[in-house]
Amino acid sequence: MSAPNYAPAPFPILTDTETVTFALLGSDTRGGRSFRTDTIVIAALRPKSGQVTLISIPRDLWVYVPSYGMQRVNTAYEFGDINHYPGGGPASLKDTLLYNLGIRIDHLAMVDFDGFRQIVDTLGGVDVPVACAYTDWHLIDPSYDPYNENNWSLYTVGPGVVHMDGDLSLWYARSRKKSSDFDRGRRSQEVLRAIYSRALQAGVITKIPQLYNDLNYAVTTDLGLPDLLQLAPLALHLTNADISSY
Repeated sequence: MSAPNYAPAPFPILTDTETVTFALLGSDTRGGRSFRTDTIVIAALRPKSGQVTLISIPRDLWVYVPSYGMQRVNTAYEFGDINHYPGGGPASLKDTLLYNLGIRIDHLAMVDFDGFRQIVDTLGGVDVPVACAYTDWHLIDPSYDPYNENNWSLYTVGPGVVHMDGDLSLWYARSRKKSSDFDRGRRSQEVLRAIYSRALQAGVITKIPQLYNDLNYAVTTDLGLPDLLQLAPLALHLTNADISSY
């Protein structure tokens, strides 16, 4: 596919060489090859200061996708995957974020619905601080057909700290029928923080080699076991107070 005639000017590169950036992705895969990145959170790690910044990218943000044109950002990975973009879906999304936001992405990690549920359930669930009650449509059972409207009912969580299993945390992180992409981004980050806190409590960081083998099927990533082991000492000393959200 040839590049479109019109393309906005690329955004100046913002990231420095000392910051390590990760794109944390949730795909809307329900079976089949085609999917979109339902959730995009950029995590910028500054090893020297021990600080992490989380930035949620609205899935419907209108951006320039190189070689594709103006599209929603959640199509960039799918485009690269289907149309044989050099480097595939990961490279297409990385180039899109760099072009439009000036943020260089060093690594990606992506889970689908089932993988996300499996990770949370493997941790024994997570405790999510829900600031105010949230109500939205919830699939009565994960095995039910999501395209049948009779399989949905209104569900409310909070306020307070709510213990969530994989299914409930997935619903809380991605629901937006009665809210917005911005609120959805906030809730996604709340769940990510809860997963991180639970991982520290359960001593997961010290069990990385075993978990890497056990959960490798659930996560698509360019991070190898040596990369994770190199990050482990820093992760052990990070707390939620060291993480900023945007």
